[in-house]
Amino acid sequence: IEACGLIAAPAFIDLHTHMREPGGEQSETIATGAQAAARGGYARIFCMPNTRPVCDSTVAVKQIIDRAKEACGVRVYPVASVTRGMESAELCDFGALQMAGAGAFSDDGLPVTNAEMMMLALECTRDIGAVVFDHCEDLSLTGEGVMHEGTVAFRLGLRGIPRASESTIVARDCALSLATGGRLHVCHLSNIESIEAVRHFKARGAPVTAEVSPHHLTLTHDRVGAYDTHAKMKPPLCEESDRVALLAALEEGVIDCIATDHAPHAPALKADTFDQAPFGIIGMETAFAVLHTAFVATGRWTLSFLIEKMSTAPARVMAKPDWGTLRDGVTADIVLLDTETAFTFAVDHLGSKSRNCPWIGQRFTGRPVMTVVGGRIAWADADRFGGVG
Repeated sequence: IEACGLIAAPAFIDLHTHMREPGGEQSETIATGAQAAARGGYARIFCMPNTRPVCDSTVAVKQIIDRAKEACGVRVYPVASVTRGMESAELCDFGALQMAGAGAFSDDGLPVTNAEMMMLALECTRDIGAVVFDHCEDLSLTGEGVMHEGTVAFRLGLRGIPRASESTIVARDCALSLATGGRLHVCHLSNIESIEAVRHFKARGAPVTAEVSPHHLTLTHDRVGAYDTHAKMKPPLCEESDRVALLAALEEGVIDCIATDHAPHAPALKADTFDQAPFGIIGMETAFAVLHTAFVATGRWTLSFLIEKMSTAPARVMAKPDWGTLRDGVTADIVLLDTETAFTFAVDHLGSKSRNCPWIGQRFTGRPVMTVVGGRIAWADADRFGGVG
């Protein structure tokens, strides 16, 4: 492969994606999600269990693994649910699910509402060396909110979600992690109070890690503008002070890694009114370009820092020292990066079946041009490599 002028880096790892299959194939399939991952430079992705039916059985786990084998080569790890049906009433059989191939456990899309249930889950997963991915949200506080509770929501006449909806559950579950020794990974942090809870319990020795999304690092509630549903996500985009705090926490290591929370929705669903449209945006194809343009090209971050937060750091969260590295002797998962060429991100750059992306039409500098998974080309930019892959 002629890679003159390109950067060879460990292929990225996304700990937080939604593949929608089974039950939501109108928005995404495992095959199209894997293609989106490959185009974004990802070799390994973890897909959340809020499918229809929920991924809470060994059969469901194995079906996802089998479907992933038919895709482009990107490794897809099913995240099984913590509770059956994601109903916070009965714990799943973690050991059996892990043996079937579950990569982690989460009720993402919903919180584990019962604190005792969450404590038991952390104790059980601790004993088998697994990680709980935590969607932190107090549904009683969220209510019918559709965006961050602040000045923009007030101006637009939209129901707000208070920041305490996230931070109170972050604090609760970090405290449970400290008490049990169970490994907790806090998903998609969005505000200052949540950061401070993670900081506090990490300092006390809790086995807690955390992630942040590209959209929470680069956008605020101002992006909602004139009811733009591509700025509707959960947790919601917050204020500039929160965005600045998220950046600082990532740089300090309070937040461990970057994950996309790739959440595809069919165009007809996102075309609804802001109140009725679903939460979430796609993000794997744009993650590197967005972050490289915002923070590396501007001189705030080094390229090595960004690569580390997208590859080696997620590998550390999962305690996988042979992932996210170019060390001799490990599986060849490699992304080739063009960090110099400016381009306009277009629909043609998407691998996803959905189009709910806030960055279509924007100008960026830097992007993946080839993804190699296990020594095989999973995707290559046709303009650069003549259609290979």
